[in-house]
Amino acid sequence: MAPPKDVPDEWPESKQTYTFYFVKVRSFEDPKLRAKLEQAEKDFQNKIQARSKIIEAIKSKKTEHAVVFAELRPLSAENKQYSEALNEKLEEMKPLRNRLGKFRDENNAMQAESAGLCSSLEELEHEIKRLNHRISHESIYLDEKKRLTKETKTLEKTRPKVSSNAAKRAKMQDTVVERDAIQDQVKIIGDGIDGVKKERQAVRSKIKVLDNEMKVVDGEIALLQEDLNAATARKNKAYESLTELRKLCDLANASFHQNRIVLNKARDYSSRNAVEELQELHKTEVEKFMTQWCSSKTFREDYEKRILT
Repeated sequence: MAPPKDVPDEWPESKQTYTFYFVKVRSFEDPKLRAKLEQAEKDFQNKIQARSKIIEAIKSKKTEHAVVFAELRPLSAENKQYSEALNEKLEEMKPLRNRLGKFRDENNAMQAESAGLCSSLEELEHEIKRLNHRISHESIYLDEKKRLTKETKTLEKTRPKVSSNAAKRAKMQDTVVERDAIQDQVKIIGDGIDGVKKERQAVRSKIKVLDNEMKVVDGEIALLQEDLNAATARKNKAYESLTELRKLCDLANASFHQNRIVLNKARDYSSRNAVEELQELHKTEVEKFMTQWCSSKTFREDYEKRILT
């Protein structure tokens, strides 16, 4: 029934339908290439797992390293304290030893000065008296008498020195109590030093054991790190092989992916009723396909292979 002439808007004109046929390129899987790809993926995952195991082993060893280090830290601090205490005692002993050294030097100097002299005025008097008695009462030759007389005069000349040495000796005798007290103090400090050294040595023995353990752990970590580097290299190589195979798969289906882009573009034009764009796309793609079909045997064989599998 024809629409009334006076109501054209109520009878809209029917929409025109356009049909376009596009060539569809199917995907194709080369069984041999797929098998290689699956094997490469499996190999890559194995390399990742092997590397992960080494990483976990390194973490475990680092934890062990941290435990040993935690035991070492307080021992190192204790060793430092003992060393500081030892230094303090040595500093405390230093002036005492210097004082004893001064006593010893004075005594040695006095002994050197007293060499060949009488030890006291009494001894000097006794020796002079003995010589005089020989000179006066014994029958001796003149030469012997002269010699004894000369010896007596020599002894008389030593009187000031003997007297001085006697005074020094008496003065030194007064310092004996001080010297003995210092020696007692040095002994007490020395015993304390021996005790500190003993305690420090016990700590150092523990430190040495832990240091050796630390070296062993560090050595194991170093070896594991070398294994990790090698495992990383193997993983990277496996990934490169996998990537190359994926590229080959993508390259083998390049025409399929390009065709999908064209079909998606055609659907987009259709959804927007872009007839002119769709016509132009259809024309271009058909001409392109026919040109390749007519000019390339490889193209024809590839297309046939895709539609037959």
